[in-house]
Amino acid sequence: MNPYLELLRPYNGVLAIFGVIIGAIVGAPLLLSVSILIAIIVAFLINGAGNTINDYFDYEIDKINRPKRPIPSGRIKRSMVLNYFILLIIVSLIFSYFVSVHFFYLAIINSIVSFVYSWKLKGTPLIGNIAVSWLAASTFLAGALIASDFYSLNMSVIILASLAFLATLSREIFKDVEDVKGDKTAGIKTLPLVMGEPKSSIFASIILIIGILSLLLPVYYNLFSIFYYIGMVPAVLICLAALRYMKNAHKAQKMIKIAMYFVFLGFILGTLL
Repeated sequence: MNPYLELLRPYNGVLAIFGVIIGAIVGAPLLLSVSILIAIIVAFLINGAGNTINDYFDYEIDKINRPKRPIPSGRIKRSMVLNYFILLIIVSLIFSYFVSVHFFYLAIINSIVSFVYSWKLKGTPLIGNIAVSWLAASTFLAGALIASDFYSLNMSVIILASLAFLATLSREIFKDVEDVKGDKTAGIKTLPLVMGEPKSSIFASIILIIGILSLLLPVYYNLFSIFYYIGMVPAVLICLAALRYMKNAHKAQKMIKIAMYFVFLGFILGTLL
């Protein structure tokens, strides 16, 4: 794969694209338009820029853990990666301006968060997890901001973004528990290394429980059709099962990821049908 394309992590970019599309459907159901296409491009590029700057700052760690990546393998100069990041951000912001003003503001915020996370926050307990969770959740807000603004976002997309934030935060903490040995060797201070693995798993479980309870909000406010249950019920069951495996961080975080796909399905079906 071309090293510049590899730096973008295309697979992660596709997930960001899905987030924008789902946010557009739930937040303000739209037909295919030029604005959505531009928003998709922006989401892909900002996500890629975040991955790019992450590789720039993780150069020393990747030389040991991931020597085949573009920078440590010598396929691209580290100085060029920083220039590449700046170019991606500039292009993203230019395109985002033509979507909507508030979409442009969000693009600026996420560009800053992506940089600061890789630069300083990655090794900061919990704060780094919160930054990653925000970036994941904000893709849904971005989709809604194509035809709306921060002040008129509907409750459906706010709940969806909140669920994505909680699920990602819980999953990220479980992943830190899973990676505790490697992070300790690399000198990265994650939550499990500060407060211990058992307490971190309990904390992640509490966040997940809040997320499960939040799935009931659309039911309480009667936001969706009955088709919402097609996604909601399996998501709740899978999350409850994940709680049973909280001592198995790897399995728990994988199950949370699967549950989120069902949540997305429920929100889409509940909106469109």
